[in-house]
Amino acid sequence: MNKVFICAFLLLALTSANPVRSYFESFFSTSTGGCSCSGIEAMVAESEGKRSCVYLDTKGIPTIGIGFNLQRSDARSLISNLGLNYDQVVAGKQCLTDAQISSLFNNDLVWAKAGAANCVGSFNSQPTCVQNVLIDMTFNMGKSSLCSWPNFVKQLAAKDYAGAASNMQGSAWCGQVKNRCTRDVNIVKNC
Repeated sequence: MNKVFICAFLLLALTSANPVRSYFESFFSTSTGGCSCSGIEAMVAESEGKRSCVYLDTKGIPTIGIGFNLQRSDARSLISNLGLNYDQVVAGKQCLTDAQISSLFNNDLVWAKAGAANCVGSFNSQPTCVQNVLIDMTFNMGKSSLCSWPNFVKQLAAKDYAGAASNMQGSAWCGQVKNRCTRDVNIVKNC
């Protein structure tokens, strides 16, 4: 019985246009629309880092996992939902497992993807790698900052990836995040 269920699940998951497949593919390398990139969790972790125990980010904010701010208003409840003691986590006495890190990241991924889609009307028609770059940018700078790039948004809508990449490269954001920007620019430029 279990083998039949697993085979049926895998068959369902491997059919194209399946949301289960799309979900799992988001964690692995993707090649679509002539460009290629890592899955979104790997992309963000590459820039934000991935740490199982609390650390102070560049602004001195207690952080854990993949850039998860422990001072945000919902941090206590999200950490508690993982079966952890928030105060122990903040004190560095309790760390996260990889599964718990992914759970926190997936919560933020929903927010970042919705924010990117809200700012970039053509989000859903973009190649997966461009979507990942937009999610990565939203994760890093926030929705309001991404929404303040109207020329970039127009270039993406027109599928002018060279122009969009140039726009990114000339931004103050690029000067601040250097390696992250270089990676994201190269992904967009090659789509």
